[in-house]
Amino acid sequence: MASVEQPLSLRLKAVIAALWTGNLFAPFLMSGVAAILPSIGESLGAPAVMLSLVMVCYNLGQSISHMLSGRIADMFGVKRTLLAGVGCFCLFSVFMGLAPAMEVIIPLRFAQGVAAATISCAVTTLSVVLAPPHIRGQVISIVVSAVYLGLAIGPLACGGLTELTGWRSVFFLIAALGLVELALLHHVIPEQEREGDRRSLDGISALLGAGGLFCVTMGATCTFLHPAVTAMLPVGVLILACFVRREWTSSDPILDLKLLAKVPGLPDGMAAVFINYGSFMGLSLFFSLYLQQVLGLNAFHAGMILMTQSLFQTFFSPVAGRLADRYHPCIVSTSGMALCGLSILSLMLLDEGSPVWQVALSQAALGTGAGFFAAPNMAATLGNVPKEHLSVASGLLGCLRTMGGLVSHIVMACMIGLFMGDSTVTPETSGTFLHAMRYTLLLFGVFNLMGVWLSLRALRHHR
Repeated sequence: MASVEQPLSLRLKAVIAALWTGNLFAPFLMSGVAAILPSIGESLGAPAVMLSLVMVCYNLGQSISHMLSGRIADMFGVKRTLLAGVGCFCLFSVFMGLAPAMEVIIPLRFAQGVAAATISCAVTTLSVVLAPPHIRGQVISIVVSAVYLGLAIGPLACGGLTELTGWRSVFFLIAALGLVELALLHHVIPEQEREGDRRSLDGISALLGAGGLFCVTMGATCTFLHPAVTAMLPVGVLILACFVRREWTSSDPILDLKLLAKVPGLPDGMAAVFINYGSFMGLSLFFSLYLQQVLGLNAFHAGMILMTQSLFQTFFSPVAGRLADRYHPCIVSTSGMALCGLSILSLMLLDEGSPVWQVALSQAALGTGAGFFAAPNMAATLGNVPKEHLSVASGLLGCLRTMGGLVSHIVMACMIGLFMGDSTVTPETSGTFLHAMRYTLLLFGVFNLMGVWLSLRALRHHR
């Protein structure tokens, strides 16, 4: 641990490189799958609503995992949790490449989401713990930039690979790269000393939280399977209420919700994360379908357009980190959030005859806003949290981030189901699809701008 105390030491550079690559391949596959979903759907004969479930279940797995991964990291160690997450992600990627039907792909994407969230929580914790305080914002922004780079190159690489060798090869490639990353993390990341006593996992709370999220998600998105599925929605809400009550009264909760009351500014910062990610995480499927089924681009060319957002996120994330170290991080994150909301509203102007440059320009503005939001918000939100609570706070932050993405995909799936039923997106149904997309964008844009107020509230609490 002594070697990481030098800001520019070789040991610290190696750790940052390992964490950076660990944060890369999960978002690479996340955005890549969004780009190739039309190809998967065409190959397996899936309607648009079922394609949306591929994204919904991935985010559901992430949300459940983020709820539990902070405690699991406390129990077994952050490094062990990270290595287990990477190993499982590789295994599920192989199974995805062998999947014969959508009914197999959907639960496998749920399992991949669980593994991906475990990786994200562990990487976030290690980024905060191992970085010297005076360059913490820069280190976090560098590690976060890997997420944006993975999101950026995922659509292009996966789209190109799909055009050349088919969509199954994408999952075999990510499994091979994941094995290399597993060896790197094992060699470079130092073992972490446990803070305080070893803690246990409350099985009842875990079942309540996971079961509640599952019921709410399925009840909101799967009514096209059978109308009775809608009954799962109020049941899920009730289960989640029981989960929150048990967590609040527990002396050793999985998610220490009382931490929100203990740390100034933490509730506002985490609420801003939920709202911002909830407003744009579900848009990738919309624009993958729009570019390929409405504008007629192939998977590779659609990937080139979809990567614009993440490329701008990748470029501006380190810039935002430096500004957060020099100025007030809440001001930087709030300006980014406002730009996200305005960019989402501008996407409502798209129609069947929109030029490709208009799509790319709106994606670039959205990526710029997201880049200025993420790292400064993380630095401001976690900067006041005591070290012994960082694993739990990182898990809670990741849980709200992925739950925001889950809500985004739930709304997206509901709107597609409401307007299109079980129809596929074709030139004949493109008008109906565009109506669903525009109403969703309006809802997301207004929702995002409302969250700017919460981000501003956090200004008075940051140290």
